[in-house]
Amino acid sequence: MAGVILENVVKVFDKTEVIHRVNGVFEDGQFIVIVGPSGCGKSTVLRMIAGLEEVSEGTVMIGDRVVNEVEPKDREIAMVFQNYALYPHMTVFNNMAYGLKLQKLGKDEIKKRVDEAARLLQLSDFLKRKPRQLSGGQRQRVAMGRALVRKPAVFLFDEPLSNLDAKLRHQMRVELKKLHKRLGTTMIYVTHDQVEAMTLADRIVVMNDGNIEQIGTPDEIYHNPASKFVAGFIGSPPMNFIRARIVGKNELELLDGTRLILPGQELPTESEVLIGIRPEKIKLFTEKKEGRIKLEIELVEKLGSGELLYSRIGEESIVVTLAENSAEVADTCWAEFSPDDLYLFSGEADGRIIQG
Repeated sequence: MAGVILENVVKVFDKTEVIHRVNGVFEDGQFIVIVGPSGCGKSTVLRMIAGLEEVSEGTVMIGDRVVNEVEPKDREIAMVFQNYALYPHMTVFNNMAYGLKLQKLGKDEIKKRVDEAARLLQLSDFLKRKPRQLSGGQRQRVAMGRALVRKPAVFLFDEPLSNLDAKLRHQMRVELKKLHKRLGTTMIYVTHDQVEAMTLADRIVVMNDGNIEQIGTPDEIYHNPASKFVAGFIGSPPMNFIRARIVGKNELELLDGTRLILPGQELPTESEVLIGIRPEKIKLFTEKKEGRIKLEIELVEKLGSGELLYSRIGEESIVVTLAENSAEVADTCWAEFSPDDLYLFSGEADGRIIQG
């Protein structure tokens, strides 16, 4: 097993810099998830760790080795791809054994490793089948098994569940987490799905436009976002943002004229700010009261376990999460925020100012 270190890593494609001096220390045995929107550079970072893309500047280390000039096959890594990359003419056994045959391992050792991985991944009954005879989830497990038999120091996953339906994705997330717990091997996993990131990761790397915005535990990323981008990307539904002005050392004014007091805070001198509030932290009332904010409900989306209320505060769109609700579309309610649940972001930049 081994950790992975990125030091000032840059990637340039056709004179365009797409990865901008990213740094990260991923400890041995951790499950690391790199998350971000399409085109942010997360797969490029993974491919540089794997050796499938050349590093333009900076250093990639696996364990105590700098691997910039090391061939992918010699990096002690195994990669699982989005499209499974199975050989259609080979059986499951031969797909899983192929890499070991290239390493010229003995037949007994190959059979032992494949049988062990098949038991772990519940594939023992499918070893004689071809990929076309398998479901999507089974094919993905074969791809994982092919990586597993190599006993790498680091597993790399490039959006491996994106081709599966919602139920299978959930099942495979559980299997991946169990697998990591059993093996204790470093795993680096790329996804655009923040639910996968939150449920799988020991540590999350949030990327945006070729930069790392924040690295932290799921709790740190969710409850202490470093920027408006992180706050808006992590969370389902995402954080609400409301424009406001600072009108006193601890007082904010919304666009509709409502004023909010943040006790014990001394606000910066910036005039325009964004207030961030998670949908589940908004409390609704039917009666007007000082400090409550008028909220017009436009649409109620029922989820079975609860409801999402799509609403407006003046010109601002707001989503509220409720376990149960009696409000109807076009109803007027009154929203109340606890100062402890508010986040403040710069109105001109993406940066976090202060948490209430």
